[in-house]
Amino acid sequence: MPQPLRRTALLACGATALLGLTACSSGTAAAPAAAAPVSTPGSAAATTAPSPSAAPSAPALPTGTKLNSLLLPATALPAGFKLDPDGARSTGDGYNPSEAPSAVPSPQSCDLLNTSAWITASGVSPAAFAQNDYQDASQNMIAQELDAFRGDDAKAAMAALTKALTGCHTFTVTQNGQHYTATITVKPLPGLGDEALQATLTSPSFTGGTTMVATRTGSFLAATYDSSQTTTGAAAVTYAKTLAKALPPTP
Repeated sequence: MPQPLRRTALLACGATALLGLTACSSGTAAAPAAAAPVSTPGSAAATTAPSPSAAPSAPALPTGTKLNSLLLPATALPAGFKLDPDGARSTGDGYNPSEAPSAVPSPQSCDLLNTSAWITASGVSPAAFAQNDYQDASQNMIAQELDAFRGDDAKAAMAALTKALTGCHTFTVTQNGQHYTATITVKPLPGLGDEALQATLTSPSFTGGTTMVATRTGSFLAATYDSSQTTTGAAAVTYAKTLAKALPPTP
């Protein structure tokens, strides 16, 4: 039997680079793949904080450091899940520079939806973010991310995510030279923040599945990812509800 789908996601995650600055669910504030020393969700790497000169005008959005303090602790997750240090990133005490949204082509957006960096499929860069990933011994994975956006960018990100998820309803996953069909089912989650959606990714060729939840509250977006080899990862909904309650009021 082929490897479970989420193992493909783990391999693809760190290699993803979107908008010139991308990491596994978000990214640490530093030198990503081919850009200035700042990161956006899904970017890989270093730990240098972004330049404070990129900070939004007052009233300021919370920094990545503040958002990181609002992420769910290990004690809120099932026993056996441990923090993956390579998946813990944020913009630190600085901010990402303002960038115009950039549409992600369909093939690339579908690939991104098969990783814990799935919200980068929106093509909208946040001003600040914090993320981390947890794994257990069976390679099940739980990821979470909080993003703070300028202006109406949070609304634009949700709209773009909805479009990407709908457009990738059925797509092809390539693993070990083999091609498999995956399906994403999307539905709204009424009563969670200002707007929220739930997406479940499954394939008849793999065991288990993955559930992804994005919820917008004002200028903030909370995203969760629960990839399981035995279930469809529905716990992502519970995690998203808890994260959304922790978000501060929009400045």
